[in-house]
Amino acid sequence: MAHRPFFFDSPETNLLDVLHDRYDNIYVGTEPNGLVYKITPSGQPQVLYDASEGEIHCLSIDSAGNIYAGTASGAQPQVPVAQPSQPPVQAGAITSLFKDEKSWDLNLPEEFPMAQPASLQQQKTVSKGIEAPPKTTGLPTAPNYVYKINQEGLAQKKLETSQSFVLGMSLDVQENLYVVTGNTSGVYKISGDESTSSLARVEEVQALCCLNTDKNELYFGTGNMGKVYKISPSFMKEGIFTSNVLDTTAPSNWGCIYWTDTQPEGTQLTLSTRSGNGEKPDVAWSGWSAPYMITGERITSPPARFIQYKAILQTKNGDSTPVLSAVSLSYLPKNQPPRIVSFVVEKELSPVSQKQHETKNDGKVESRPQGAAGQKPHHQIAQKNIQWEAEDPNNDTLQLTMYYRGVEEKMWKVIDKNSQKKGSFTWDTLRLPDGEYQVRLAVSDDPDNPPETAFSTEKTIEPVVIDNTKPDIKSLEAVAGTGGRYVISGTAQDDYSKIVKVQYTIDGQEWVSAYPVDGVFDSPEESFQITTRSLMPGDYTLVVNAFDSEGNIGIGKVLFEMK
Repeated sequence: MAHRPFFFDSPETNLLDVLHDRYDNIYVGTEPNGLVYKITPSGQPQVLYDASEGEIHCLSIDSAGNIYAGTASGAQPQVPVAQPSQPPVQAGAITSLFKDEKSWDLNLPEEFPMAQPASLQQQKTVSKGIEAPPKTTGLPTAPNYVYKINQEGLAQKKLETSQSFVLGMSLDVQENLYVVTGNTSGVYKISGDESTSSLARVEEVQALCCLNTDKNELYFGTGNMGKVYKISPSFMKEGIFTSNVLDTTAPSNWGCIYWTDTQPEGTQLTLSTRSGNGEKPDVAWSGWSAPYMITGERITSPPARFIQYKAILQTKNGDSTPVLSAVSLSYLPKNQPPRIVSFVVEKELSPVSQKQHETKNDGKVESRPQGAAGQKPHHQIAQKNIQWEAEDPNNDTLQLTMYYRGVEEKMWKVIDKNSQKKGSFTWDTLRLPDGEYQVRLAVSDDPDNPPETAFSTEKTIEPVVIDNTKPDIKSLEAVAGTGGRYVISGTAQDDYSKIVKVQYTIDGQEWVSAYPVDGVFDSPEESFQITTRSLMPGDYTLVVNAFDSEGNIGIGKVLFEMK
C-alpha cells in the first residue's frame, strides 16, 4: 500500500475533535496543551486559541464561523462506581443582609424550562453486562468551560462547570448550543441570546455525547450505564426542581423567602420549603410546607440548621414555561454561648531568666547580670501578664471582664473590662498583699443580644501567687578557713515563693553563683555555704543576693578580715 502523507502533523499528543467550516478550513481540539488549531485547505496550520485548560475535548461551529470549544481538564482517568448519588444542582452563597440576619442568594439559570429529568424519554438501554468506561473520568481539579472563539481568536466564557468535564456539544437549527457534561452528568442550553439554562440531570455519571435533529429534538448518550435519552422541544405540564441542602451552620429561625421569576400567561410557579437538623433529609425532617405563592412570604418551616426548597413549575400548553432566576432565603442563627479558647496569667520575666554575661575564674562560672545584680525595678516585678482569647459562634461583639479575689475571700474585684476577643493586659499587683489569688475571666455577648437571649461563660485560674516581698537572708556568718579562704554560710527564706538562686560578690567584683547545701533550689527555705577564693590579708565585704521565683531579690552582707 502506498504511503499517504499527513495532512497535518501536530506536536500535540492527542487530537480529540475535528470539524470543518464552509470554506473547508479544519479545526482541531488538542491535549495536553489545550489548543484549537485552524488548518487551511492547503494544510497551513495556525493556533486559533490557546486555553489555560489542558484539554479541548469537543468543538462546534455556528453559521457566523464562531467556534465553541469545551474543556475537560482534571484528574487522572478512573472508572467511577455505577449509580452514584446525584450531585447538588445549585450552590448557595451566603451573604450578609444586615448585622444579624443573613440570606442565601442563589443565582439560578436565566431560563429553567419544564424539560426536567421527569420529561426524558429513554430510547435504548445497553445490556448491563457491558461496561464501557466513559471517555473522561476522575474529579476535575479546576473548573472547565465552554469558550466561544471568533475568527480573530478572541474568546468568551459561555459556561463554567466546577465539578464536571465538558464532553459533547451540538447546535440546533436556531443555533442554540446544547452541552453535555461528565463526572456529574448534566445537559445545558446556551441560547442564541446567550442566556444559559440547565435542562436535565440523569442518574448515570457521564453524559458523553449529544445530537440535535431538524425537528429540534435533542438526543444524548450516557456512560456507565450506556443509555440514550431524548428531550422533546415541547414543555411538560409540570416540572419540579429541588435545591441542594443549605446549611446555616447553627440552628436558625427563618425569615422570608424571595425569588425572581417570569410567568407567561398560562403558567404558574410556586415554592415550598422543608427543614431539619440532619445533613440529609430523612424522617426527622419536617414535611414540605404549604406552597408560597408570592415572593416575600415568611418561611413556615420549623427552626433548624438545614433547609431545602423545591420549585414546582406548571404550564397549560407546551409552548411556554415559567422561569425561575434567583432564590433568597433569610435566616437568623439562634444565639450560642461564647467560648474561651485560652486564658493564662504569667509573671513578667524575672532577672533570673535574663541572659547574663558569663566568665570563668578559678574553674568557677561567674556571671554579671545587667544592673545591680540583675535586679529589675520593683514595680516591674509586681506586674502579671494576663493573656486571653475568646470566640463567638454568632460573631457577636463580646464584653470581657477580668476579676480577682484572695483564696479566702468571697467578693470578686474587677481588674479590667474590654471588648477585645484576643489580647493581653498588664496587671500591677504591687499594692496587693502577698498571698494566693484566684483570677476569673467572664465573657458575655450582651452587646449584641437582649438580656433574655444573651449568654456568658467564665473561666477561673487558681491559684495565682502574688509575692512582692524580698526573701530574708538569715544567720549569715563568716568563718576563716584554710589556704587564705573564708567560709560563709546562711539561709535564704521566703513566705510564698521558692528560692531559685543565690549569688555573692566580694568588694563589688564579679558575681558568683552559690549552691544550696542540699544541692537543689526547690523550696521556700534554702541553706547555702560559700567558700571564697584565696584572699590577700585585709578587710573584705561580701554581699549576698537571694532570688525567689517571683523575681524578688533579698540582700545580705557580712564583713570579715583576712589576717
